[in-house]
Amino acid sequence: MKNVLVLGANGFIGRHLINNLMLKANVVGYDRMLPNNHVTYPFIQGDFSVEEKFEELLSSFQIDTIYHLISSTVPCVGTTHAALEIEENVMPTVKLLEAMKNAGTKRIVFSSSGGTVYGELRGYPHKTTDPVKPICSYGLQKVIIEQYLDLYGQLYDMRCIVARISNPYGVLSLQNRKQGVIPILLSKLFLRESITIYGETVRDYIHISDVVESLTLLGKYEKEKRIFNIATGTSTSLQALLQMLEAIAECKFVEIVRQDIRDCDVWENALDISDTIRELNWCPKVALEEGIKHTFFEMKKHNFI
Repeated sequence: MKNVLVLGANGFIGRHLINNLMLKANVVGYDRMLPNNHVTYPFIQGDFSVEEKFEELLSSFQIDTIYHLISSTVPCVGTTHAALEIEENVMPTVKLLEAMKNAGTKRIVFSSSGGTVYGELRGYPHKTTDPVKPICSYGLQKVIIEQYLDLYGQLYDMRCIVARISNPYGVLSLQNRKQGVIPILLSKLFLRESITIYGETVRDYIHISDVVESLTLLGKYEKEKRIFNIATGTSTSLQALLQMLEAIAECKFVEIVRQDIRDCDVWENALDISDTIRELNWCPKVALEEGIKHTFFEMKKHNFI
């Protein structure tokens, strides 16, 4: 990993990842939006969904590794974004893979969704070898991209790696950015605003520092495995999460509005990370309570709350 292109460089995961990669590689950032602070690496402003110069970009910077962190949509009810997801995510990714083939770029790490590709839990943590049965179009387009990655990997000897990330959370202090339900709920808690929850769901929440460490290792991975669950291996109910937030913040939510679960959401999500631990010699370091405390401290330190 010498010259690295990060697609989605101005996003939450992208900025955290770049901060770590800059110590190890020459980084080129790509995003639709320019950073709101000075950066010390080359930054390309472009629209991934209509980009026509992938090959030129890869060749001019002699890119050997790509991190594909871009997604134009989030899970939604029904097929509201189905056509958009194909146009803005699937098709441009295929164009990127074609450009990689022509430019000789041999490695890509794709940020997939551990929370949506498997579908509903079947009573045990999902392994990467389990069938994928997404219940929303967002998860389906992630699966389609994964399959194209597998195809190009086989046909053109590319190392196409999939990171199925669970539910990342944390803050990005320089941009006043928050990611995941945890900092959102902390903000609501301190602003004394009501919250709305959809069903008593169960999720695996992973701190951004653990996500970044795993992605960095995947950028150097040389063995045969191609799909990885990136999670903590421990799931938490929404009710337990709310109680934990209240205990750490030492205050109560003013109002909790409970709605039925949305059609695009699974009730329970749990991921088996045993092969990720084995293959990468990695394990998540930040327990949920510790991660919430750190997020809470960062938000107070930078006057987010």
